[in-house]
Amino acid sequence: MSNFKINFSLKPLDDITPWGGTKPSLHWFGMTDGQLWITVGENNIYEYSQAAIDHFHCDLRYNDYQLSRFLEDFSDTFRFVREPIPAALYNGLDTFRNRVHHWHDAQIGDDDDDDAYWDFFENEYEPLTDWYQRRSFDSGHLVGGPYFSFCRCGETGEKIKICWESDDRLESGGHIWTVPCGVFELPYREFVAEVERFYTAFFEAMDKQVERALQKDWGAVEVDKAYLAKEHAERKEGFSRAVALLSTPCTPEECTDWAKVETLYRKMTAELL
Repeated sequence: MSNFKINFSLKPLDDITPWGGTKPSLHWFGMTDGQLWITVGENNIYEYSQAAIDHFHCDLRYNDYQLSRFLEDFSDTFRFVREPIPAALYNGLDTFRNRVHHWHDAQIGDDDDDDAYWDFFENEYEPLTDWYQRRSFDSGHLVGGPYFSFCRCGETGEKIKICWESDDRLESGGHIWTVPCGVFELPYREFVAEVERFYTAFFEAMDKQVERALQKDWGAVEVDKAYLAKEHAERKEGFSRAVALLSTPCTPEECTDWAKVETLYRKMTAELL
């Protein structure tokens, strides 16, 4: 059994607050309101610390937001995640984001129009970091939400690392999350299997959510039932295609120029010594 699991729960329709104030309405995105947490080994990502629960005066333990936000951000990375990265980059993932920040900051001078800086940014910094950013997403909709990256290992492509970090703290100095940062490695096939299981479970739950919404008398709340049914079918199909990418090799045109990336990686490493 895998030590990686994406957990969720949807709020009942009657517990979801419609949008719009005096002219309330509800749509597919709003109906995905619920909680989300990710189990990695013995830890849970997206689990609030007790200090955060006390500080925010909330009674919910996990990421409490529309789950569609996570699905969209996560699935947008799949066409890149499927492509393995070189071993040197994979082995340095733990510190990559922090190191490129230092490298970037070291190039900033007093003059905002410094031609040398913009040449560095366009020809070195962006080409080095693009591959990482394409495999990453933030949680900007949450206070102090963690930044994620998902990177498959090179050559055999048999493993994948999940990296997450959140530097934000409460006014008291305490962490917002029970596990604010970390790296977790697992077999790539187990990662794909869990993503497939999660998407199946989520859309089975949303099938029921939408069916109840179509049958419900919403009164003063505006719900476009015809569009809701259409959007649900489109979302389901779209996410299914995204998940399938994880098991589909990249075409030659889609492959990253890893030789260029590794050259820049070595340059950065030398300059940070």
